[in-house]
Amino acid sequence: MSKGKNKKAAASSPTPAKPNGLLSPTHLLLGALFGLLVQLLLGYFGIGVGSYLFQQNSSRVPPLPLDPPPCPAAWPNCPRSVDLHWDDVLELQSSAATTPSRASLAACDAPSLLSPQKVPGMHLLCVLPPPEGEHRRAAATLAAFPDMLRTAKQPSAIIVPPQLRTVAQLISTVYHSLKLTHKGGKYQLPALFNDEGIRIQSVQGALKQRRLLLMEGGQWIWPPVDVGHVHSLPGLIPGQVTKVVTVSLKPLVVSVENFLSPGENEHIIRRAMPHMAKSGVALKDADKGKAAKEFRTSSQYFLPTVGDALLEAVDRRVMMLTRIPISHAEYIQVLKYEYKEHYSAHHDFFDPKAYANNPEMIASIENGAMNRLATVFFYLNNVTAGGQTNFPRAQACITAEYPNGGPQPWDYFDCSKGLSVFPQEGKVIIFYSMLPNGEMDDFSLHGGCDVLAEGEAKWSANFWLWNKPYHFISKARKRATDELEAQYL
Repeated sequence: MSKGKNKKAAASSPTPAKPNGLLSPTHLLLGALFGLLVQLLLGYFGIGVGSYLFQQNSSRVPPLPLDPPPCPAAWPNCPRSVDLHWDDVLELQSSAATTPSRASLAACDAPSLLSPQKVPGMHLLCVLPPPEGEHRRAAATLAAFPDMLRTAKQPSAIIVPPQLRTVAQLISTVYHSLKLTHKGGKYQLPALFNDEGIRIQSVQGALKQRRLLLMEGGQWIWPPVDVGHVHSLPGLIPGQVTKVVTVSLKPLVVSVENFLSPGENEHIIRRAMPHMAKSGVALKDADKGKAAKEFRTSSQYFLPTVGDALLEAVDRRVMMLTRIPISHAEYIQVLKYEYKEHYSAHHDFFDPKAYANNPEMIASIENGAMNRLATVFFYLNNVTAGGQTNFPRAQACITAEYPNGGPQPWDYFDCSKGLSVFPQEGKVIIFYSMLPNGEMDDFSLHGGCDVLAEGEAKWSANFWLWNKPYHFISKARKRATDELEAQYL
């Protein structure tokens, strides 16, 4: 890739789509007041307001009595509710025999989902029978594999008492046993999913599963397992089995071939072509005064999906692939890279520290609690040379020199390091800007490399999904989100 002036710092993040431009300070103030009101309505592990605008946890918590049982001294922040004495729960945990049998663990087949390195904030829970002789005092045992780490150690065993009535209480029990801490405030509440990414909303639904995944950040992320691992999704595209293939563990990048049809690729390009304009960036504090072209030379257009049946079908398919509600999505950002055009390495998330002097940005991302979670990147055509997406810090496996991923690059225009994914018409990749624990993933640094074939252009698109609902809620997107919610267990 051609070199530019800005070698020693990551480029500013791509500008988010906004309805009718940037939100005004008045809108931001009203949004903040509304967010505060919502937080007052939520308990520590409270329930989202509305069935589709807030996706943290849809189980209804009964009204609390005037004087619910107190929390144990060792657990002052337990979720308090009627007829649930946490002292009894803790006593059960300490007194019951809690070594799962080899046969029950074999039935769970945990190794098929675990990874050789930690996946922070993602925890596998095998649902096993209660300890022998404890069927009256226990509903089940959970064998916990923290951070998805494949290890020879015996998993942590968590006894599930029969009096738990909500998923929030079940998650709290796991949090206490694994000594996890929730961020609180506006940060996403944790959530449980089955191993196919379907959200769990009842204790009964949870205990019917063979395996559960706890996501501290509250949204589904595909378990990485190993490079080359395949998650198979039959029926996502009629008559096909869609294969989600892990191509990098850190950052987590998965690839899906033939996700878009030739007709869909052509339709997106045709719709966007009359509106293409030079790409912008959301300048970090350190980049104020610089031109976007110092980092990014492509052209772009945010393509609305409203009222276009084909694009609405793509909306739904992206949602079903990622298991993230389409209510959390921006519009499609269509991109055109001509010969020698590029975007130097950057992050798609917005780091509050990098935008400390931008109050509008800080308000819009809730000081970091709301952010871009995942990028579904569309390759709309082929090019004969260059045009790859480069992840300079990607490490396919752990090495002695870099046990935690690749080093920070010196030259952010260099596409020779890490992982490169080359254009392939109809393919998409998903890469995650946030870890399952809700933290930003600095290893998700990536860039768009020069197109090296004269006379050719690379057409592609960003489909950004946030960890919370975004601004663009159409009737079709609400219907699709309702369809996803109908699958909840």
